[in-house]
Amino acid sequence: MAKHTSLWKQSSLALLTSLLFAGSFVAGKYTTNEMGPLLITLLRYLIASAFLHLLVWRQGEMGPRISHASFVDKCCLFLLGTFGVVGYHFFFFSSLRYTAVANSAIINAFNPVVTGLLAAVILKETLAVRNYVGGAIAILGVLVLLTSGNLVSLFQLQFNRGDLLMLCAVLCWASYSVLLRHLGKRYSGLAMSYYGALFGVLQLVIMVIPEVVQTGIPTLSLASVLGVFYMGVGASGIGYLLFTLSTQRIGPTKSTSIVYSGVPVWVALLAWVFFSESVTPWMLVSMGLILLGLRTVLQPAKQ
Repeated sequence: MAKHTSLWKQSSLALLTSLLFAGSFVAGKYTTNEMGPLLITLLRYLIASAFLHLLVWRQGEMGPRISHASFVDKCCLFLLGTFGVVGYHFFFFSSLRYTAVANSAIINAFNPVVTGLLAAVILKETLAVRNYVGGAIAILGVLVLLTSGNLVSLFQLQFNRGDLLMLCAVLCWASYSVLLRHLGKRYSGLAMSYYGALFGVLQLVIMVIPEVVQTGIPTLSLASVLGVFYMGVGASGIGYLLFTLSTQRIGPTKSTSIVYSGVPVWVALLAWVFFSESVTPWMLVSMGLILLGLRTVLQPAKQ
């Protein structure tokens, strides 16, 4: 019983992460009309890097420093920025140019499945059958929410290059999750979050400079400034740090299952609060399935 309670307590990090990530949808609503996706991502991670640097300064020590890291570890830390910061956001925003939001959301919901497969192949991570069944139930809940109960519509979707771009985004996040698990044996969650954001910013600067030179620096409204600040501190700073800590504690498959199953639920609730969008019966059904799935995912293996 104690172990079961402890696992639920540890999973609270992933649940809070999903709430912080969902808040980005609301914040993004106020920013995408005034800035391009790469510039938004750069600004949010500049803020996130400053926030994480403050945490590093206050803590004083966060584990092995990068100057003492092996060449392989340095490459892995660099790839955290490539996959988790640059790759995921670039492919996600690019996919929206060529495909419907529904397509992207549905493909994104399969993040736990892809992460689980990569973790099984690369990290040799294995879970009990009930854990995989729970993940499947949670994904079913996500699909019910995204299709308003009309699961048949999944077979009517027409896939295009935008869908392939979204699949690349999913692969980037799954790779990021597996890297966190691998590096977590030697580095703290704060160190991985900090270096990932730092390397991501360095890569984004190179990519954004041509865009800014061509279009100039946009004039931002107060809503956009607040939105970027939230995404930088709330989602990219605290959110990524909590996701990293959660991955270290309960593994990439369980963490990703909780986060990506919870995000659609939080988005629906936040949309109701901020934009007065109605909560439909199918949303309630999907929330029930998702919660049931998460409870099954978190069931500890029998000793």
